[in-house]
Amino acid sequence: MKTFKLYALYLLAGDNETIRQEAIPLTDGLIINMENSERTWFIDAVVPKEYMHFFEGEQKANRHVFLNVIITSKDNHPAAMITSIETITELSDGYSIVFKGRIVLGRDDVLEDVLEELLTDAHSNENLLERFKERTENLDSYSEKTLNEVYKDLKESGKYVLL
Repeated sequence: MKTFKLYALYLLAGDNETIRQEAIPLTDGLIINMENSERTWFIDAVVPKEYMHFFEGEQKANRHVFLNVIITSKDNHPAAMITSIETITELSDGYSIVFKGRIVLGRDDVLEDVLEELLTDAHSNENLLERFKERTENLDSYSEKTLNEVYKDLKESGKYVLL
């Protein structure tokens, strides 16, 4: 088991056409990789009280929550996760929300996106490596296309109930 500081949390929601990403302010948080065969992660996010109505509604409706998380530092690449809300606990300065989930998109998926885009743009062999290095040094998020595809696949799988 490995524990990391939760640096940032984003709610991913949308329809069949477009995904929206909303930053959820954190008072504190951590994320735990259980390192088990199911690839389970737990996220404990302490959020301001004004977000509780939304998360309580999602928990009561037994919906899954699609999240982007960044661990340890702003320089780390986000990981997209499909989660369920396990518990909500009132604290003096907000609420602790414990999510249980698994990663559905990681850094390698973004690298594949970059390579696919470069190949589609038909760069020369010499230019391809240079452009790949440039693009991968400046990764800050998934392409909207990739997030939309994953969201649509999750909804259509029938395994998850999403917004």
